[in-house]
Amino acid sequence: MLVMASGNGSNFQAVADAVASERLPIEIVALLSNNLHAFALTRARNAGIPSHVVVWNRRDESREAYDRRLLDAVAAERPDLVLMLGWMHLLSNSFVDAFQQIVNLHPAFLPLDSACDEVTMPDGTQIPAFRGPRAVTDALAASSPWVGATLHRVTRDTDRGPVLTRKPLRVRPGEEEAPLMARVHELERGVVRSGLMRWLYER
Repeated sequence: MLVMASGNGSNFQAVADAVASERLPIEIVALLSNNLHAFALTRARNAGIPSHVVVWNRRDESREAYDRRLLDAVAAERPDLVLMLGWMHLLSNSFVDAFQQIVNLHPAFLPLDSACDEVTMPDGTQIPAFRGPRAVTDALAASSPWVGATLHRVTRDTDRGPVLTRKPLRVRPGEEEAPLMARVHELERGVVRSGLMRWLYER
């Protein structure tokens, strides 16, 4: 498995710890980041996991050229699975087509039917399916009583791939974004582990 992460890497750390303790029967062959300053790179180094940085220089490089470099860097590791944990770059169709096994962690409770733009929560409430990079921010802006986390397969349609696992999280009255995000991150760790176990079972 190759992990792609753009930031702090707290979920990457949780996965690496689960692998090291043999609670997750999978091998991490490398971490790849598009951010030279991502703390995820430090976490990988501390865990003895090889890491690569593939940065997009928007001034001197086309999107297509960058995506080719990204694809080549991942292909060189020959991973059975590509796991996106806080990866902040929309993958090209050519990348998605090149790797049949890509899964993404998304900070929202996504519907099982990828065509739906609403999702039914445990209390029967229907809320929008908050897709895109600002899911928690958008949920708060919409005064949604729920957020959540989903691990799903990646397809050409952003955040609409088949769901591996998902968990809801109720928003507390008056809760601000920072403490809510901290609780979402806690939820995500379990979602990633259970989703990866399902992926292993379904291989």
